[in-house]
Amino acid sequence: MSTSRKLAKFVPALALVALAVPSSAFGQATRTWVSGVGDDANPCSRTAPCKTFAGAISKTAANGEINCIDPGGFGGVTIGKSLAIKCRYTEGGLLVSGTNAIVVNAANGDKVTIDGLDINGIAAVGAPTSLSGVKVLNAARVNVLHSEIYNFQVGVAVVPTPASVNTTRVVLKDNHIHANNLGVINAPGNNNVNASSLTLRHNDIQDNICGVTTSAFGPNASTPVAATDCGAAGVGSGINHTAVTSTYWNGINDNGTGMLTRGASATAEIAYNDITGNSAFGLHRLDGGHYRTFSPATNAISNNAASDAPDQSSPLTKRRAKAIGR
Repeated sequence: MSTSRKLAKFVPALALVALAVPSSAFGQATRTWVSGVGDDANPCSRTAPCKTFAGAISKTAANGEINCIDPGGFGGVTIGKSLAIKCRYTEGGLLVSGTNAIVVNAANGDKVTIDGLDINGIAAVGAPTSLSGVKVLNAARVNVLHSEIYNFQVGVAVVPTPASVNTTRVVLKDNHIHANNLGVINAPGNNNVNASSLTLRHNDIQDNICGVTTSAFGPNASTPVAATDCGAAGVGSGINHTAVTSTYWNGINDNGTGMLTRGASATAEIAYNDITGNSAFGLHRLDGGHYRTFSPATNAISNNAASDAPDQSSPLTKRRAKAIGR
């Protein structure tokens, strides 16, 4: 029998085997797609997109990417692996009520990017009831870029709680974070955190009860009070770890308190920000919290009801100015 005839006999059998094997056995896609008119029963391909981020994430390989084809509301999601969600060039909406929008709870070495999303907690009249726009529980690196985050109890909560010792680093760049109880908090969530590092660059943080909180003692569970705690737990929390927030080129305006640091292991480094029009404090320090600024002065801190002076200062060398950038 010729080789071609032998192959012809096996082709139908191979086809039946392929049909019997679940699609997941062939692996997840490196790039998946969501659409406002998609369906989560689809494979999330470009021609057969999914409906939600939650539907797409299970079909996206680690280190893969989810993109939006067209405008839509794609729902909340928990991210448990290295992944990027990018929708900068169309409306990538997350509309949630009474819960978190995005939770990052990945492995110690994982890296996550969130880019170009409209994250809305659907606040009714009065205080927001939705929890966090973005909540970081664990990862090595998280980037939140070009997004609008509003109507939450906390806009972005960097409260890492790894199972083993980890340093979590988060970058927020070019976001509008507004109309939340607390705009941003950087506060280790348990004693397995070696350090929590947050960089804020070119964000507008406005119309929150408190704009930016850095707490060595972790977060508290209550509504932030601008004149007192801004969501930071006190010395009795049982947590005391390094929390550093590097704050460059931001507008922190028209909040209750613009920025608060709490605890001697909490430091906010500030350069080239305008911290103005805050009705309780521009800068506020509790329990030995620190603000590090530069000489000559680089920040505009004015028109606040009150403001605590920064307690640390460093010369603005050419190398340091280059690192701060624009």
